[in-house]
Amino acid sequence: MKRILALALALVAAALFAPGAHAAGPWRATIVDAETGQPLEGVVVVAAFTKYTKHLAGTAGGEYYGSDEVVTGPDGRFEIPARNLWNPIRVFTEVRVEFTIAKPGYGRAKTRPTPEQKEEWGWGQGLSWTAILEKESVILEMPPLKTREARHAYYRAPGRTVDLRVPRALIPKFVEAENQERAYLGLSP
Repeated sequence: MKRILALALALVAAALFAPGAHAAGPWRATIVDAETGQPLEGVVVVAAFTKYTKHLAGTAGGEYYGSDEVVTGPDGRFEIPARNLWNPIRVFTEVRVEFTIAKPGYGRAKTRPTPEQKEEWGWGQGLSWTAILEKESVILEMPPLKTREARHAYYRAPGRTVDLRVPRALIPKFVEAENQERAYLGLSP
């Protein structure tokens, strides 16, 4: 009985005092026009952090945990600062980050790794945006959408917008870019 009690206490202590997740980030890249290779100014990048509860069957729920919004300058660069995701009970919770990258008139951002980066990163092994944007010298390219039809199709594409749990008041530049695109497409705000 004493062994079972000692084991139970050890498990509880491990759950309560397990080391939390380390600081994640910073996340950074240079965003360029896919056709010209020129830096894109005014691209909105949103990092949305969501906290999930872990269960025996996997993770569930998903509640807003925080967000950061940045806009690229004339050099096309952005950086979202590192965030401490320390969690004293991480055995039971997990924080994930999702990125949304948007500029009216442009499509989905894609990475443009050099051959050296492909080798170093282990390219093709399912790297997430989170892992890629923590690397050095990352270049993302965005294709210009040249027709109204192409812009409308992209606007309707799944996964193009910020997680609905993020309060819109905290991402005003994204909302502004979204409203610009809606106005161009003749959609109500």
